[in-house]
Amino acid sequence: MFRRTVLGLALAAAVSAFTSFSPFALIAHARSASGFDQVTESITNSISDTFSEAVAKHLPSRSGKPAQPPEASPAPSKAFAQGSGYTLCFVPDGASCQALLVNAIRSTRRQLLIQAYSFTSAPIAEAVAQAHRRGVDVRVILDKSQQSERYTSATYLKHAGVPVVIDNKPAIAHNKVMVFDEQAVFTGSFNFTKSAQERNAENGMLIRGDAAVVKAYTDNWHKRYRQSRAY
Repeated sequence: MFRRTVLGLALAAAVSAFTSFSPFALIAHARSASGFDQVTESITNSISDTFSEAVAKHLPSRSGKPAQPPEASPAPSKAFAQGSGYTLCFVPDGASCQALLVNAIRSTRRQLLIQAYSFTSAPIAEAVAQAHRRGVDVRVILDKSQQSERYTSATYLKHAGVPVVIDNKPAIAHNKVMVFDEQAVFTGSFNFTKSAQERNAENGMLIRGDAAVVKAYTDNWHKRYRQSRAY
């Protein structure tokens, strides 16, 4: 009970600006196990909504109305660490993870499999839609939080004809993965969002030429896809 109260106090102080509840109301609600879970979920949703508002002008609404043109993708940085089939990116101080992904997507010819927790990056979403339009087999798995976001690439991609499903069975589908032509895999902490590229400290890794690793990620993608439902 003491630990929950202390945790509730820390969470309330840290995020009171992001939620409509007062810090003391959060603490009182957090005294039960279920209450604590609800508080943390509320905090997560509030922060997620804040990030969503920041990218609202870059993505279409659920009505499918046209959005503003996506911002230009940054050119690849010379700071990419390459070697032995691995390309690394670190933001904000290293190479652009967004540029690495956009370039990899543009190079994909047959199949692009995506798993994402949060997906609001306009340049990445546009690159995915372009891949679909040129005949690439594109499929996307998203976390269930994307169903309640006001602005998300899920809606944009669905209107573009890209199959999108929701991995709704786990508490959180926290994967950030792309599999390119069953030959390369991107993974890391990097969410496919503007905030991840411009505001956060994140990392990512593009793995090429490791058949065992690519197969493992591909197999796991299909496992999660079978357990997901349509968006």
